[in-house]
Amino acid sequence: MTKLKTKRDKVWNATLELLVAQGKFKASDIMEELDLTESQRQTVRRVLRAQEEYGWVERESRQSGIWRLGWKGRMLLNVSEKTIEQSRT
Repeated sequence: MTKLKTKRDKVWNATLELLVAQGKFKASDIMEELDLTESQRQTVRRVLRAQEEYGWVERESRQSGIWRLGWKGRMLLNVSEKTIEQSRT
C-alpha cells in the first residue's frame, strides 16, 4: 500500500473515495473528511480543478459547488449504477 505523502495526494485520494461511495460531493466534504483548515481550502480547489481537467470530476457550471463523476471516473472507477443515478439528483 502506498503512503500518501502530501496534502494534495490526500485530497486527490479522498475525492476518488467519495465519488465511489456517493457519486458526488462538495469541497467542504473533503475539508471535513481530512480535517483541513480554512487556509488549506485553496489546495482542495486546485486538486478539484485538476481532476476536472483530466475528466475525473465535473460540475454543471463553473459556479456549481457540487462535484460529480466525470467521464473518466465513470469509465475507470468501480461505481455502481445506483450511485451514479443518485448523484444526478
